[in-house]
Amino acid sequence: MNNINGESEAILKYVGGPDNVNNLVHCVTRLRFDLKDDSKVDKDKLNSLPCVLSVVKSGGQEQVVIGTNVADYYDVIQKKLSDHKTANSKEEKTDKKAKLSITKTISGAFMPLLSVMAGAGMVKAVLTVLANLHWLSETSTAYLVLSAAGNSVFYFLPIFVGITLAKEFKADPFVGGALGAALLEPNFTQLVGKHGLSLFGMPLDAIDYSTTVFPIFVIIGVYVLLDRLLKKIIPQQIQIFLNSMICLIILVPATVLIFGPFGDTVGKWISAIIMWLFGKSRLVAGLLLGMVYPFLTVLGLHWGLVPITLQNLKMYGGDVIGGVAVAAVWAQIGVSLGIFLYSLLKKKDAKLKGLSGSVTITGIFAGVTEPILYGLIMPSKRLMIITAIAGGIGGAINASLHVVVRAFQIDNIFSILMLMYKPIGFMILGSAISLITAAILTFFWGINPKDQQ
Repeated sequence: MNNINGESEAILKYVGGPDNVNNLVHCVTRLRFDLKDDSKVDKDKLNSLPCVLSVVKSGGQEQVVIGTNVADYYDVIQKKLSDHKTANSKEEKTDKKAKLSITKTISGAFMPLLSVMAGAGMVKAVLTVLANLHWLSETSTAYLVLSAAGNSVFYFLPIFVGITLAKEFKADPFVGGALGAALLEPNFTQLVGKHGLSLFGMPLDAIDYSTTVFPIFVIIGVYVLLDRLLKKIIPQQIQIFLNSMICLIILVPATVLIFGPFGDTVGKWISAIIMWLFGKSRLVAGLLLGMVYPFLTVLGLHWGLVPITLQNLKMYGGDVIGGVAVAAVWAQIGVSLGIFLYSLLKKKDAKLKGLSGSVTITGIFAGVTEPILYGLIMPSKRLMIITAIAGGIGGAINASLHVVVRAFQIDNIFSILMLMYKPIGFMILGSAISLITAAILTFFWGINPKDQQ
């Protein structure tokens, strides 16, 4: 723990100190700093720390890649920041200057939900397996209760995203959640499917918003603007009830009339365009997406695909993007496996053998490939090329064979065992080819002998 304390203090120092930090969050492997002055970051010294795999600038954030124990460093640094907290007025002034980043907004909305979404997806997968094996009837009480557990986060996704998205914009997260909940409230949902409805003299098309994400993004964007306006014109003494009342009474009708249908239509258009591209040439689309997907992760742009994945799951019952991306994940694992075998059989670099072995295990069993990507692949042009080649080949195979994911999940060995993909045999074929191709190319060409001297 002393080592973590010391390294955490060094990280905070090299990002410019506590006074340079506007905000800090973390995801599975990275510390994500919002900084006042990026020029104060000393990347060389950050990269020299034993705990730091890489330092990446993406989505308006300085991202320090730590690995799967990132939460330990986050807790220590957050405590140091709390002890050094500046006055509220100064923080508010800084927040107003923050630039809007689409990537940061999307990742901020989904990162807090990643764990529960992955867990719920696995519950759904287990139920699928049990039903297919006829060990559990789909009409049994146990199945229905467990289905509620697996479906809950996805069905009520507008509520969860409303909360996280409002929090990302520093608005009231519970008003954001209430706006999402209004779309799922029984009085509204009983209108879905009915024709000839009107509200305030305007035609109303009641839509099923369960599991959707695009509409809530539109709604919260409007809510944040309205909330900021109300805070300027309403006396602070009565804001506690009047702001939320006005937002709800204005935005819920506006949502079901305008913003909701608009967001739902945009989501369907984007999904349709993606499916059209795969329809024109699955091989080419799968090849390109498989090649670039790992590097979208580096830039944080992979979060932009999450709403499309969820939209595809709702519209088509499966997502082709996830069917391609899984090959890119196993390509990265193949690279780390190739490095481990090279270090083991050639008896080279014990430190590299230990690192590659540990991140390979993490990738296989947890589906966390950021340590592989930042610690092994990105520092080497050869390994970047191999990752693109192997991911592209596997992606082309999976896309050509119509591989899709059946639910939102993290790609690992357990998602395969739980039959989270279909056709499962073709998915295993494409992903295995990605892994083997990456491992072989890495073993025979990916490691520069000069680096081993």
